[in-house]
Amino acid sequence: MTRKILIVEDTPAMARVQKHIALKAGYEVDIAESLAQTKELISKNSYFCAVVDFILPDAPSGEAVPCTVNADIPTIVMTGNIDKKTRDTVEKYPIIDYIIKENKQAYQYLEKQLHRLPRNENVKVLVVDDSKSTRRYICSLLVRHKYQIIEAQDGQEALKMLENSPDISVIITDNEMPNMNGDELCSEIRRLYSNDEKAIIGISGSDSLGLSSLFLKNGANDYLHKPFNSEEFYCRLSQNVDMLEQIATIKRQANTDYLTNLPNRRYFFEETSKSLKKIKNKQGSGALAMLDIDHFKVINDTHGHDVGDEVLKGLSICFSKYFKKYLVARLGGEEFAVYFANADKQEALKRLEGFRYFIEANSQEFSKEKIKFTISIGFADGPVYQIDELLKQADLKLYDAKESGRNKVVS
Repeated sequence: MTRKILIVEDTPAMARVQKHIALKAGYEVDIAESLAQTKELISKNSYFCAVVDFILPDAPSGEAVPCTVNADIPTIVMTGNIDKKTRDTVEKYPIIDYIIKENKQAYQYLEKQLHRLPRNENVKVLVVDDSKSTRRYICSLLVRHKYQIIEAQDGQEALKMLENSPDISVIITDNEMPNMNGDELCSEIRRLYSNDEKAIIGISGSDSLGLSSLFLKNGANDYLHKPFNSEEFYCRLSQNVDMLEQIATIKRQANTDYLTNLPNRRYFFEETSKSLKKIKNKQGSGALAMLDIDHFKVINDTHGHDVGDEVLKGLSICFSKYFKKYLVARLGGEEFAVYFANADKQEALKRLEGFRYFIEANSQEFSKEKIKFTISIGFADGPVYQIDELLKQADLKLYDAKESGRNKVVS
């Protein structure tokens, strides 16, 4: 989805720079050079956000800022200076941020903010405070930056919210609450989730000198003293969300096959080992399929490795779509695996046979050279609770499929 941004700037050179940054960040751009043009464009369009110059020919005292804010457009203010009068004027309005133009980092910071806003729409923040007015204030700050918001009035309710919405990324919690204090909530969250999974920001109006260290020792990532400055709040929140995102990127890169974007061998072994351990405790049964492209060496030798890579990529896209509910990985070369946790054996075999048939009928669409190929599949099911053993059994069945003519499922 393309998001529209309104850039309000009367200096053409600066408008061009801002437009370049916005286009680079994936926005569709409209530019207004005056307050009059701003009002006209707002009347005709819907904007995801706006970047507004504080001083315009027909708005010398920041009049364009309330124009976009009152139209419910999240607004970033660009200003040449930030003296007390300008700051007081800007801070009267619920803006996203203000940026000083002369700062060397100004346009780099603007680019960061324009990337963050769409990302924030997918970030869930849990606000925990027994004070309704405090929750309302924090939520109003979060709404400006387009975060998803969940509220809880004490620690016990917060834990229930986390259980119901495990995709919550950030918890902002007060300390002084009934039933469970904020530092106790931090400790309980850290028992369930690591720092890589959830960020916790503690807040408190208490003047106790040791409270910030108490929060941090119990697992919080950050701490703010109430009443806090909205600018500092946004900076700390963004830094924590950035940290979670960077860690997730590193994990994804470490666990993903570089060519196919499927999970790699290491991730597959880790996840299946955990799953089989749980299944064993419940006396269930897991199953595994090994899949191999028939005569893949011939494809590489005849058409080149680039074409072979095309084939692998095309097949991987089909894996992702055909086995959405299951764990699929590229184990290496042309070998792939599908893990079925507690799946019915006949249902798994039926899906594998359907996949084999689909590849046979459509494989020529995976490469520019229209190369037709088939796959062989070996299937093994439990009760076996060691992934090495289950993989070994499936590999033997795959060998049988190859030896008995290929392009078949053997179980």
